Order: sequence, then C-alpha cells, then structure tokens
Amino acid sequence: MYNPKKSLYLILFTIIILTVTTIISINSAYNYINIKNNIINNIKNESNSMIIELRNNIKNLVDSYSINEYEKFLFNEMEASEMLFAIVVKDYNMGKLLGKEYEINGKIRDENWNIIDFNNEIHEKLVSQAYYEKVFDVTNNESKKIATIHIYISDKTLNKELDKIILNNVVEAITISLMLILSLFLTIRHFILKPISNMIEIINDTDKDGIPNNNFSLIGSKEIFLLSNTMNNMMETIKSSRKTLRDNENRLKSLLQMSPIAVRIATHNGEKIVFANTSYSKLLQIDETELLKQNPKVYYIKESIYKDILDSLDRNERIENKLISLNINDNEVWVIASYMNIIYDDENAVIGWFYDVTDKIKIQKQIEEQKNEFETIFNYSIDGLAIVDLESNFLEFNDAYMKMSGFSRKELLKTSCMKLTAPEDLEKAEIALGTIAEKGFVMDFEKTCIVKDNRNITVNMSMVLLPDKKRILISAKDITQHKLMESQSKLASMGEMIGNIAHQWRQPLSLISTIASGIKVQMEFKQFDEKELIPDMDNIIKQTTYLSNTIDDFRNFIKNSNEKGEIQVSDIIKKTLSILNPSIVNHNITMVLNTKDDMKIYGYENQLIQALINILNNSKDALKENIPNSEEKLIFIETKNIDNGLILKIKDNAGGISENIINKIFEPYFTTKHKSIGTGIGLSITYQIITKHHNAHIFASNDTYDYNNKTYTGACFTIIFNYKESAQS
Repeated sequence: MYNPKKSLYLILFTIIILTVTTIISINSAYNYINIKNNIINNIKNESNSMIIELRNNIKNLVDSYSINEYEKFLFNEMEASEMLFAIVVKDYNMGKLLGKEYEINGKIRDENWNIIDFNNEIHEKLVSQAYYEKVFDVTNNESKKIATIHIYISDKTLNKELDKIILNNVVEAITISLMLILSLFLTIRHFILKPISNMIEIINDTDKDGIPNNNFSLIGSKEIFLLSNTMNNMMETIKSSRKTLRDNENRLKSLLQMSPIAVRIATHNGEKIVFANTSYSKLLQIDETELLKQNPKVYYIKESIYKDILDSLDRNERIENKLISLNINDNEVWVIASYMNIIYDDENAVIGWFYDVTDKIKIQKQIEEQKNEFETIFNYSIDGLAIVDLESNFLEFNDAYMKMSGFSRKELLKTSCMKLTAPEDLEKAEIALGTIAEKGFVMDFEKTCIVKDNRNITVNMSMVLLPDKKRILISAKDITQHKLMESQSKLASMGEMIGNIAHQWRQPLSLISTIASGIKVQMEFKQFDEKELIPDMDNIIKQTTYLSNTIDDFRNFIKNSNEKGEIQVSDIIKKTLSILNPSIVNHNITMVLNTKDDMKIYGYENQLIQALINILNNSKDALKENIPNSEEKLIFIETKNIDNGLILKIKDNAGGISENIINKIFEPYFTTKHKSIGTGIGLSITYQIITKHHNAHIFASNDTYDYNNKTYTGACFTIIFNYKESAQS
C-alpha cells in the first residue's frame, strides 16, 4: 500500500542533504574568494606603502646620479618582502647623461628566489608574467620627471594561502560527498533506479519509428507510477500524431518539389543536404541525387557568411530575404535567401529558399559602375560641366565650372546660365536653348559670359538634353585666352604681310613712277609719241592689277570667315607662299614643292593659311639663325594621299629642334626666340587650328633626308587630315 508519509520523508531527507551540500559548497567558495581578495588587497596596500617609501627615498639618489646607492636600497627592499618579484628603475637623468632616453637598473629574483641585478634583455619577458605590476613616476623639486619605477609582485604568497584553502575545501568536500553518496545510493536504488531500469528496457525495445512496442509497467513510487501512466498516454498520442505528420510531410515534399523557387533542406548543423527540389539542382547545376548528403557550405564564397547563418539559426532566428553569393562552378551567382528551423523526418533541420537575382545584380552593378564613371568624369573633368533645368537654372556643376565662373557653389545655385550671359549674346543663347528642345543638342556654341566681379569671358559650350527631357548637360571651356592668342597671332601675321606688301609694291610703284616721269619729260620737251603711250599704259595697268591682287590677298586673309567648305590643299599652299614670297626670297630660301592638285579637305581657308604661315615662319627663322647665307637654305612642302584623308609635311634643313624642348613647342607662350621677334603663340595657335577646328593631328619631329646627293637634318611638321572628321568638325 502506498504510504504518503514515507514518501514525503524520503523526499524531504533528500532535499535536506542537497541543501546542506549546496550551502557547504557556497560557503567554501565564499571563504575562498574572501581570503583571496584579502590577500590581494594586502598585496596592493603593501605595494602602495612601498611606492611612497620608494618615491621618498630614491628621489634624491636618482637626482644625484647615485646608482649604487639606490641599487643597495632596492636590494634591501626586495630582501625585506618575499612578495616582491622585481623592482625596475627607468633613470632618465642617467639616460640623458649616457645619450639615451633612459638607463634601466633594478633587482629581480632568480628561479631560486635569490636577488640578482635586472637585465632588460634577459628579464623583460619574465617580468611581463608577474602577478601584479605597479608603475609610478619620481619627480625632482622642479616637478620634472627624473625616473619611472616599476614594482612587480609575485603570486608566491597568494598561491601558498590559496593552496591551504583548496586543501581544506577538498577535505570537507570529500567527507560530505561520501556521506551523500551513501545516502543517495541507498535511496535512489530502492525508489528510482529499479523502476527506471524497467522503463529503460521498454524504451530500448522500439519500432522503426522509435516508439516502444510495450507499455510501461505501473509499479514503483507514486511518482514513477504517474510518470509511467503519463508516458503510456503520450505514446498513444504520438502514434496517432505521427501518422498525420507523415501525411503532411508527403504533401509538403510534393509541393516543394514542384516549386519554381529553389528549395533545399539541410541538417540543423549544416553538414549535409537531405532534400533538394528540381529548381535547386538547376540553380547549382548538379543532379538532385548528387546533391543529397553534400555539405551546403561548399556553395558559399565566404565561410563567414555561412557561419553567420548557422549562428542565427542556433538562436532560433528566422532569416528573411538575405542577399548572398554562391560559388557555382567558379561562377558567382547572387540569390535572395530565406532560412528557418523545421522538423524533417523527426529531426531538427533547416529549410532554405533561394531566388536567383544574378541578372538583376549584374544590371544593378552596371548601372552603379556607369553612375560612378559619370560622376568621376563629371567631377574631375578639366572642362567646366554643369547640369541645368529647362529654364537654365543651375542644378549641379563640377569644380572646373565653379572655378571658371569665380562664384561659390551657393551663389551659382541661386542663379541661372542665362543670367550669366552677356546682353549682346542673350538672343543667341535663347536660340541655342530652342535648338536643344528641337534637336536635343547644340555643339561648339560660343558666347560671352559675365562672371565674378563683372568680368567678361568667352566660352565655347556644347549642350545636350539628358534622357529625362528635363535637364540639360553643359560642357563649357574658357577660350578667352585662346581668342586673345588668335588675335595676337593674326596681328603678327598681318604685320608681316604688311611688310611683305610694302616690299612687293616697291618695284611696281617704282616702274609706274618711272613711266609717268618719262611721259612727263617727253611732254615737256615736246617729244611725246602717242604710239609709245599704249605699251606704257598697258604696263601701268599690269602693275596696278598686281597691286590690286596683293590688296585682295590681304583682305581675304584678315577677313574672319566662319564658313567651312571644301578646300583645294594646293590653293592654300599657293596663297600662303604668295603672302610669304618676299620674305622667302629676301632670305635666299629655296622652296621645294611636291604637292598634288587634286587633294581636298573640309576646313576654314584663312585659319589653315595662318597655320601654314606660322609653321613656315618658324622654319624661316630657324634657317636664318642656324644656316649661313653661303649655304643652301631649303624648305620642303609635300602632300600624300591616305585612306579617307591626306598627310601634309613641312620640313627644313635648319638642324632640327632640341630634344629638350621638342615636346614643348606647341605650348602657349613657349619660345626660344628673343622677345623682340618671338611671342610663343604662333605654333600654339597652329596646334589649336589643326586639332580643335579641323579634327586633324599635328606633331613635330627631327628628320634626316637626302636631297641632290646631300644629307640634311631639320625639323619636320606632319599634319594628318581625315576627310570625314574634317567634314564633321
């Protein structure tokens, strides 16, 4: 018969034993901690007292460079206290005397606990293992730091006391444990172990699903009785629920297998895959059967990502819409992944869903790269770039545009491109905006802008309507200096032309004057013959026609025509030489031409004539400076057809250009000539005309060649015209 009282006493007795054991353990631990803390506090208090004594006694010794004295003092301190492991003094006074930051002295205990001199190289690592370290500074009467003292405390004393405590606690624990083991063994054997053994036998005899074949015996204490009865009821419930679960799992597997989203189930520790649908095998490009039993870790690029996922699942956290990259056959595949813990085949498992977004990521990266590329070009372009709205209000601009305008960012954002336009160019600017609305772009648009401090600058602008149809991208370049250089070069060329014209006019004017004077003399002496007048008049007409032609050549040159058209290259060369002919003849220069009459390009005639004048003048000046009058002076002009264009070469026999400066000759205001004859803008303007206005290429080199069985060396200017590019420029 069940005895409630007996059972209660047994339970109470067991609780008392456990309580006593717990109290003894807590008390022992408390005593251990208290004694340990007291010892540690004593060590710290003693070290603090030692610091005061050391600071007071060693101050004067360090200040007076008495190393031997304070070393004796350190020895006495070490000998007086067993807990002292080492005392190290960083002596700044002695270090300064020796030319170092500090001198290290001190005492330390060896393995036999004898006191020896401290050696930093030998003992540095040893003192780092000390139980306790205290550092303090020593100052002189002027509050200047003269030394730093390190006190190292040994844990020898602490360990001795702790060993005693541990020994006592061990003895107590053993005694109490023996008593408890005996009591508990007798109690548990009778009331718990035997019934539980019977339960274990039943549990070990299970079916394929792990459910015991037999029910539990309803014997033993009341608690065992109730437990057995409860477990029998639970088994019946489990058997019923398992069938339902099996049916649900089969339905779930079918749904997952048909899912277009990649799904896999892995063991909870992530060591192997136990289920994978068709979509998952297609994602990984591996057969479904081969996927099973594999470790999903191999499909992750970074191990840290996989570890973070497992850590989150260990905390029973659900992971949703995590962007991760998979390594599939050495290719990067981006997926949106979700994970959660589930029960699969009666075991803890993890299910994962994977949605392939590789294409979207690639597109996103391309967009981002294009954005970064645009921002880089926009921000670091040497040309001024700005974005305005359809009313020309500034929205964004780079540093180059801000520097060109002279305004701050805040000031520019409060104004518009039209407000910075000079009044005389407002109408032209409005027309340009209308053209943008119609065509979507305007190229090489020049206007005058009013910038900071009411300065006027000339800018060359190109404007493009952005894809959103709401903003305009402006590219602007300050060409004020370039325009000035063009004017200077033009004036220089005009001055030379005027000189040439004056030289050319001397002979015809002299001839006209001679004929007129002859006629006058004949008439005065009444020897005038009308028959001789006609040839004289014809000669005068011929000379005046020549004078008129030279005036036309001058007028055509100074006319600033912006009209671009098809140009005969041979005509440009002829016109250039006609302008320069007097100067060429005067300097005894022989022109050697090898040109063809059928070569044409698109361009600005006057600009090209000016460019050729600048190059020929450069050659003329080089010949004048480097070649004596007694020697032959040569300038060669030759043309050659190429695919969709032509090559024009101008070379001389003046010895060539120094290699130190050949790369600088096209730079503005660079010249090797005296300032009275050279401005340094001629070749720079030539470079601008050829490259910017005609989309051509020009470069200078030194060339060695044979002519009339002689070898010559000189500069060679090569211009390459592309017919299509020159037509489009």
